[in-house]
Amino acid sequence: MTGPVVVHPNSDEQIVFTFSKQNAADTAVINSFESTAAEQHIARAKQALLGFQASANPRFLGDAQRELAGVAEVDYSADFYLYRASLRQSLHQFSQASADLDLVAQMQPDNFQAQMMRFTIAFVIGDYSAAELACEKLQGLNNDLYVAACRQHVRAAQRPSEAESAYLDLKSAMASAGALADRQALAWAAGSLADIAERAGRDDAAQLWQWVLSMNANDAYARARLAALKLAAEDYAAVIALTADHLTVDSLAVLNAIAARHQGDGEALISQLRERFSEALWRGEVLHKRAYAQFLLDIDDRPRAALTWAERNWQDQREWPDAQLLARAQRAAGADL
Repeated sequence: MTGPVVVHPNSDEQIVFTFSKQNAADTAVINSFESTAAEQHIARAKQALLGFQASANPRFLGDAQRELAGVAEVDYSADFYLYRASLRQSLHQFSQASADLDLVAQMQPDNFQAQMMRFTIAFVIGDYSAAELACEKLQGLNNDLYVAACRQHVRAAQRPSEAESAYLDLKSAMASAGALADRQALAWAAGSLADIAERAGRDDAAQLWQWVLSMNANDAYARARLAALKLAAEDYAAVIALTADHLTVDSLAVLNAIAARHQGDGEALISQLRERFSEALWRGEVLHKRAYAQFLLDIDDRPRAALTWAERNWQDQREWPDAQLLARAQRAAGADL
């Protein structure tokens, strides 16, 4: 069984993993004589989730939600719960997503995608004990490279002093897999290695994120991580080049606006972002809390408001960029008092 490409959703726009696109064209058009109405709804929900992964356009989440709502409860299957868990994770409804994964586990104890999603949710919210348990359950289900990556990733996050050792051990595991490594497993491991490199303060972190992005140009998470490193290095031209074609993604648009302002530009985009966030606040639907907190801190120069939103974001997501943003907001707000 080929595993999915799993993405650490540090960027608020990312969902937990990328469903395999194999036979995507076949499932886009479904023969009603060969599939039930429930199967058609579930297949269309899968396509909508793929669309969201490729574009970060929330319209696709609405499409997926409508399709899943069309499935009668009597027809709820493992696939239904799996895709609903993915939808709920993308909406930051982590406890509900985990409940759906519990149901998948009852129906299909060896479902690899469900275990990967369970690991990623636990890692994102900082529940490292649960992440370790999910990682161990992957043993024997698929490529050992997934297991090596999740073990070392948890190690680096849980014990920061061991980040460098975790980096070296994962790099060794990837070298051992070599040409035999499944490409999706390799992409997953490379993303873990890049994040560990940042935690360890290594100079090759940007190069590793570039490698991840070269394997999947639609990986908005890797793109945002790379752009953030370029911004920290004051390479504003590189930030703009990385983000210019992806301004519908809030995190990438904010990075673009910050870089453009440093170059004496970006006011039009800043106005658009301010309107975008204001509308989300009015609707009570600020899903992208980290991007909004960064906007408040680095664009609007409102450190205390930024700290409020960084703390709200921290309640949901506790990955490396979330911790870094929270620390910056705390320092800025302290100086602002």
